[in-house]
Amino acid sequence: MSQHSDPSPHSETPEHAAAAESSTAGEPWFDSTWTRVHPLSPVVRGWLALVAIPFIALSSNWETITDLWEALRSGELTEAADRHPMIALAVVGGVLLLILLIFGGFALSWWFTRYKITDEHVMVKSGIFVRQHRQARIDRVQAVDLRQPLLARLTGLAELKFEVAEGDGTAATLAFLTRSAAEQMRTEIMDRASGRTTARDRPAGPAAEWSDDAEQSGDADAGGRSTAGEPGAGAPDASADAGSGSAAPQELPEVEDRQIVQVPTGRLIGSVLTGWGTVLLLILILAGGVFGAVGLVTALVLGLDDVRGQIGASLGVLGAGVLPAAIPMAIAVATTYYQQFSTGFRFTATMTSAGLKLRYGLLETTTQTVPPGRVQAIQIHRPLLWRPFGWARIMVVVAGYGSGEQRSVLLPVGTRDDVLAVVAEMFPDLQVADPAALIDEGLTGVGDDGAFTAGPPAARWLDPVVRRRRGGTATPAALLARDGRLARRLTLVPHERIQSLSIQQGPVQRLAGLATLRLHSPAGPFQARLENQRLDDVHGFFEHESRQAAVARRLRDREQWMGPDELHEFEKMVRQDSAV
Repeated sequence: MSQHSDPSPHSETPEHAAAAESSTAGEPWFDSTWTRVHPLSPVVRGWLALVAIPFIALSSNWETITDLWEALRSGELTEAADRHPMIALAVVGGVLLLILLIFGGFALSWWFTRYKITDEHVMVKSGIFVRQHRQARIDRVQAVDLRQPLLARLTGLAELKFEVAEGDGTAATLAFLTRSAAEQMRTEIMDRASGRTTARDRPAGPAAEWSDDAEQSGDADAGGRSTAGEPGAGAPDASADAGSGSAAPQELPEVEDRQIVQVPTGRLIGSVLTGWGTVLLLILILAGGVFGAVGLVTALVLGLDDVRGQIGASLGVLGAGVLPAAIPMAIAVATTYYQQFSTGFRFTATMTSAGLKLRYGLLETTTQTVPPGRVQAIQIHRPLLWRPFGWARIMVVVAGYGSGEQRSVLLPVGTRDDVLAVVAEMFPDLQVADPAALIDEGLTGVGDDGAFTAGPPAARWLDPVVRRRRGGTATPAALLARDGRLARRLTLVPHERIQSLSIQQGPVQRLAGLATLRLHSPAGPFQARLENQRLDDVHGFFEHESRQAAVARRLRDREQWMGPDELHEFEKMVRQDSAV
């Protein structure tokens, strides 16, 4: 049995982010409005090839290179070149040609990679033989991530990734700009996407230029003015507004940046070491050691002539064989833990006018902005080994991020106060008397004595462990679903972000009078659902959310989440939260 409801008042047709703009026959691939990226961009992208080619050449021909060096020192190589000048010229010419091809490829890659910011799109063109045109609609931008690999950090460059609502992949990647230019562009695009500013608010002329160097693009007109400030390049001509007679748009107030959470390094190390990988590795080593010790002692005491001694010797061999098997597992665990530590190192969450800005990374740093208006759902996850410390992790679903877990981490590890602070920024008002108590009940509560429902006794055969933990509740602002007995989870979904709902009931559930409610949202690291609940409770949630979500989407689901009315309510909630 299956029921389905779509509360959305309108359907959205995904736009292909890589669609090429319309062009007429004979129109050039680039014109004067396109700007080139930083000249070091190809080197930053292809530095691995520059290192790998000499390394492979030296490692595979080390003896030959050593012999050539000795011949050069003794003068034999010079004499051979004098005797066979054509061969010497061919060898030198081949080396020079290889170097020329490598750096020529880098130069061509830089020359054919350009970008343009228009009133509606961020567009990137690239490719020498196979050309590619990618674009992202500004009003559909979900987030703009600023990424700095190690070499980019050393050279002061940064990469921008534009995420849109369609699909799981990145709509457009702009690599690389100087850090300051990338920061300026990210702020401008996020402000325009959120509704704080429009393209006409951006000043025209060189002051608005995002390019690292106005001369590097070679796109200046006869008067020496950079054409990136011309109409069509993202900065409309100021004279266009002057002749229209329209009033300038009202300038929205700035929201002062506030640091919400900073993860200490000690807590991050503790959270990494208390993962399940450590537990499994310790169990494997302990089991191997115990089997080996018991088997060895038994074999020595009883001797190999006794059957029990032979069994003990077999156990000893088995235990000794387990220990070497733990080595590759330990390497895998160490690799995973390094990735977790690297991506959570110096994690800082700061609330800005464009949303929650996350900055993290050890060798490769990433600056990521998560706008509250683009959040589809959040989940608070508290693993078993974190419960004694009161730690939890927060995950988020943002359209365009897809199912990749790293970019979906809103808080890698935090205390109860950290979790409440981050949730308050994503949901400024749950419209309940005590939001903290409701979240605590969702993480620690059991049974249906409070605000949450729970699985009925008929579900004990399907959920013998988590029956009394599974349940949900609804506030005027969101639907909350809790789950998990050992690793506890609490999922919050705003009503306006529920795209559709469905009721599913298998044959065993039908016999027990149970059903599952699924809330459909864009692809992400988790999906919200209420499993094995009373059929009446599921129907009640279904009818309530169908009405509530439809109304909420009509009133609050807007493309620009920080327009004047939304901004007013958002800042009011933030001030109230700060006052507390």
